[in-house]
Amino acid sequence: MNFSPMKKHEPILFAWGDVFGGGAQALIGVLYMIFMTDVIGLSPALAGTAVLLSKGWDAITDPMMGVISDNTRSKWGRRRPYILFGGIALVASFALLWMPVVAFAPVLKAVYAIGVYVFYSTVSTIIAVPYSSLSAELTTDIKERNRVNILRLVVSTVATAVCTLVPSMILEAYQAGSITLTAFYLIIGLGFGLFFALPLVLIGLFTKERVKMPEEKSAFDVKRFVKPLKVRAFRGLVGMYLCQSIAMDILAAGILYYSKYVAKGSSTIFLGIFIGVQLLLFPVINVLVNKVDKKKIYYFGLPLAVVSFALVGLYPSDWPVAGAYALTALTAIGFAGAQLMSWIIFPDVIDVAELKDGERATGSFSGIMTFIRKASSAIAIQIFGLMLAFSGYIQPADPTIFQPQPAGAILGIRIAMSGSFVILMTLGYFLAKRFPLTNKDSAQVRALLKAREERQGALETAEAKALAGRLF
Repeated sequence: MNFSPMKKHEPILFAWGDVFGGGAQALIGVLYMIFMTDVIGLSPALAGTAVLLSKGWDAITDPMMGVISDNTRSKWGRRRPYILFGGIALVASFALLWMPVVAFAPVLKAVYAIGVYVFYSTVSTIIAVPYSSLSAELTTDIKERNRVNILRLVVSTVATAVCTLVPSMILEAYQAGSITLTAFYLIIGLGFGLFFALPLVLIGLFTKERVKMPEEKSAFDVKRFVKPLKVRAFRGLVGMYLCQSIAMDILAAGILYYSKYVAKGSSTIFLGIFIGVQLLLFPVINVLVNKVDKKKIYYFGLPLAVVSFALVGLYPSDWPVAGAYALTALTAIGFAGAQLMSWIIFPDVIDVAELKDGERATGSFSGIMTFIRKASSAIAIQIFGLMLAFSGYIQPADPTIFQPQPAGAILGIRIAMSGSFVILMTLGYFLAKRFPLTNKDSAQVRALLKAREERQGALETAEAKALAGRLF
């Protein structure tokens, strides 16, 4: 394995790869539900169920892919071959998601949605698990690692902006009759598929892994899949990540319905404000990440986010929409730290696991995190679909003609979007407060790992045993 310093192009190239991680999930989260209900013509409950059922496959394949990549031995490393060939397969799998199967019978539409989503999820797993693992293995220097991962998340957030704003504008253009359904498909299905695939192929070809590859392969069994959850610090991170990712996906899925039927505003402006404010806060977070405990960055602004978005949900429809835009900006200010910190903390938790178990099985941990990220989108779509169905949502007979919604559906949209966000991020706040890993602990963990390379008994001091008790 090559331990040379990173070349100048590698951090930028690696970060560019997260246009898929941030962009594809954002596009699906914000557009897929309304595409299935208002364009394809599936009922909200059936559309949500079709996506949720495919996540059962992810529950198997994501952890499995982690073990597979951990056990891979090649001259290209453990992660890059999957990123390369997964990127090539991504174009076809993404294009199939958006096929305009309007003429299919309802049952066939549901079967098709499940089938293509399973195919896409499989390809996504082949890419995302090794990519997330590579985030902890591209460099062994902690400051360089923090910088690379922050740059990655900046790119991810920019991709989220592009892949929510542009597709929502394309959908609005289709609904207004400005473009045809065929043009909609070519732009979303093929255009964005190529946009996501290109950097992944380049990462597979032009980056390197710098963490020492274990000599022994890990066992391939059920215990291996759940082993990461035996690490206390990882369980805490999983809880924080789950709250943040589901909340974000519900917000993204709901804002198109909210802006169209409740606030009578522009979903593009809502999403632009939310993402733009977070981008403006990146330089501040970049300065803080090496000075302040990362868990504090996660939870510090959440009270503001929770209160502000509760007010968005309660905002009267006949008030000026500018007030809802302002509350959305305040939500973004409070949510920015939580949005960023999970993957910044992830490599530190991998260090803890290596200290505990004596191996760096990054893929197994990444598999669980990746499954959580993809499952959160499906859960968000399912929650939203069921609440729309139960509240009396009326599907437009013609997606190019505005369909007013009954009072029950308006209330359902408010509760599904705002209420879910408030509950999840309140829980996330308390989980982050209890999260055991601090920056000081992370430095001590790295020192103990280095000591273990040089001698036995690195965990035998009283201080080290106390650290193990908190984190293991």
